[in-house]
Amino acid sequence: MKKYYYGLMVMLMTLVLAGFAACSDDEPKIADIVGTWQYNHPDDEYDDYDLYYQFTKDGKFHQVWKSHDESYGYGKSNLIVFHGTYTVSGTKLIVTYDQDPEPVEGEYSVQGDRLMFLGGEYPTFIRVEDSVIEPYLNVVPHPC
Repeated sequence: MKKYYYGLMVMLMTLVLAGFAACSDDEPKIADIVGTWQYNHPDDEYDDYDLYYQFTKDGKFHQVWKSHDESYGYGKSNLIVFHGTYTVSGTKLIVTYDQDPEPVEGEYSVQGDRLMFLGGEYPTFIRVEDSVIEPYLNVVPHPC
């Protein structure tokens, strides 16, 4: 009878430990966010611009906003580019723009080819090729 209970306890402990190990995989990893992401316009509302984020392996990020309307902004540029650094801590993403040393943080989630900023103005992005925004990365950053 003792062998039965011992075997049952070993099996139960194995299941409990496997459950804890499985939960840790739910946490995003820095590798999950690395790449280029394009804002997914909901219901084609206000789809007259493109918004991209690119996160690199070395902790840098680029943000590109490009209007499809050449006359946008009363003669101002229809292309705005920001650069900075980022860190990831669990589900928290912390970005610091080169133009503004005050860090901005928010919760995020990566599910396959979707990047979701939880509670943000631009909530869902889809993964795209890095080459999509590379022509814009040498543009002088927008002053804050």
